[in-house]
Amino acid sequence: MKSLLKLQIISFISRIIAMFSGIFQSLIIVNLLSVREFGLIGLVASIAGIAGITQHLGLASSSTKEISNAKNSNEVINIVLASLSIRFLITFPVALILFFFAPQIANYYQNSDLIFPLKIFGVVTIIQAFQSIFNSVISGTQRFKELFTYQVVISFVSILVYVPLIYIYRLDGFFYSLVLFNLIQTIVLGILAFRNVSLNFVIPSKSDFFRLVKSLLKVSLAIYLVKILFTAWQEIPVVILGKQFPLEILALFTFAFNFSSKLMSISDSVTDVNLPVYSKKFQDKDFFDHFNSNFNVLFHFIFFVGISAAYWSKEILQAADYFIFNVGTILNLSLNKNIYDRYQDALILFLPLILSIVFYSFLNILKSSIFIPLEKLKQMMITYLILLTSTFISYLISINLLDGLISMSVSLAIGAFIAFVYAVLFILRNFQVNIFNQSKIIYSVLSISVGYLAVYFSDMGLTEKSLIYLTYFIFLTFIFKVNIIKLILNRK
Repeated sequence: MKSLLKLQIISFISRIIAMFSGIFQSLIIVNLLSVREFGLIGLVASIAGIAGITQHLGLASSSTKEISNAKNSNEVINIVLASLSIRFLITFPVALILFFFAPQIANYYQNSDLIFPLKIFGVVTIIQAFQSIFNSVISGTQRFKELFTYQVVISFVSILVYVPLIYIYRLDGFFYSLVLFNLIQTIVLGILAFRNVSLNFVIPSKSDFFRLVKSLLKVSLAIYLVKILFTAWQEIPVVILGKQFPLEILALFTFAFNFSSKLMSISDSVTDVNLPVYSKKFQDKDFFDHFNSNFNVLFHFIFFVGISAAYWSKEILQAADYFIFNVGTILNLSLNKNIYDRYQDALILFLPLILSIVFYSFLNILKSSIFIPLEKLKQMMITYLILLTSTFISYLISINLLDGLISMSVSLAIGAFIAFVYAVLFILRNFQVNIFNQSKIIYSVLSISVGYLAVYFSDMGLTEKSLIYLTYFIFLTFIFKVNIIKLILNRK
């Protein structure tokens, strides 16, 4: 338990550094581009994301699972070859569709500005096909130090690529940067993946190759469906809103959702470690004791970080304005203190969108720690289907009651919560393990209430706001300390 927690902490630190680097980069991009240009990027990214999901096939997770149990370098190479062979059967058609059908897609949205970006995403789709497989080699062989270092370094490389090109070429510079940065990522990941892997391998026979393909697809197709459902949950809202609102309004939702999605770095840092670790540990008798002790800490921590981000969102934007303005002065860039002025109407969206990411983060952890290692693939697919359907049913019900952006934001939170509850009930029914007990429910209600106070009573004085937050922080510290003590006692 101690070693897993240590790895998760190191992974989290690397992700947090990368996250803040990403936030810094995003704030500069938001400052450099107009609201309309930023809305266009959000719409293009969502369209390309929906199309690009078809090339995913769940191979990253299934490859990691297979590589973590590989006996030697020869098996690792064979798994990589099988994974890439499957992926490129799908990737090339998707890339060609994005590239050659860009005018037709742009015509649907009656916006010719979409053509060039969609063609760029077609090229990037091919480049990205290698990345997740190379990442699986590093993660599956449990070279976490290299993986964590890469995550930090590449985040700073991203700033060095994006900011100058956007400053010079504005909107076009964003898409030039997209191609260049993905090329750099792919090359670096390839070097890291095979640096310590012997390339003296025997080409697998036809029977061995198809055995590997079958083994990979057994898990990957389930993960693939899950990835499709998650991408639909994440990207379709922007596509729907893009038909209903002008780009300037859509940019508010895109900005708030991008801000909220940074929280996913925490669960991603956990899954980087949990998938290979629990894939090896799935036969141990203490599997659920081990998981539950770890999840108790993660649950309270993720909720606290998410609610804190929502609680102080107004102050974060104001501080970002001040910070970006001073960075611009130092670097002699024409940056203005106008992020808060342009995006303050998005503040009301932060709490529901952050809650949607919080509950999705719990699903993400359950997927990598329980559903995939224990091969509960059918239930995993049902859980993500519930995530998508409950979100859009909620939207259809609430669209006549709430503003369109608020309705979609609240619906995303409701969908993620319902899917999480279903997963909890499945684990309770099948393994007699309760991971969402009464104390967690009370803590969740308290945390959401605290977030609500700040977001919906935005005129609250700073002194009052600080006192409420301090009380909440003391309560969390007590709960967190109790869980740490329980964790240590369980180990003994």
